[in-house]
Amino acid sequence: MKNWRVLMHNSSVYQSLITSIERLDVEVFSPTRKTSRKRTDRPSSIEKEVRLFPGYLLLRFDPQVTHTTTITALNGAHGFVQFGGQACVMQDSTVEGLKAAALVRANRALDCIEFRNLPTELEKTLRLIIDMKSEAARRAAFIALLTQDAALERLVRQSGTLCYSIVNAA
Repeated sequence: MKNWRVLMHNSSVYQSLITSIERLDVEVFSPTRKTSRKRTDRPSSIEKEVRLFPGYLLLRFDPQVTHTTTITALNGAHGFVQFGGQACVMQDSTVEGLKAAALVRANRALDCIEFRNLPTELEKTLRLIIDMKSEAARRAAFIALLTQDAALERLVRQSGTLCYSIVNAA
């Protein structure tokens, strides 16, 4: 079954690693943010694309088809994020939320962030993570989000477990 996993990698081989992973028929996603800076010599602006989580790639694959050791054997790949010895599996909704948030944010013409079709708590979390200026703080928040996803995944796998979500209406 295809799931999203988080791969740690060497940032200097970013593009070649993505190319190698895509050759294995693995879906790769690296959240980015576009920043624009006004030019001092002209009335136009310069757009730059910055990776939100340098050193991490989100991969969607089936470990029964493409084994994790095949991916970690690639040049620049360090290993998959694990919690308590268990490989971290991200929920599809979290990754889709990151994709939607990044897409809407990149194409915005106003000074606001628009999110579509996202649960309230995920929207708040993604907004906070994306807006963090410090790379270290963004990484820490990302790992915290992964930890939360991993805990929910373990609960869902247990038979007879009921999961409830609480949304506080303001």
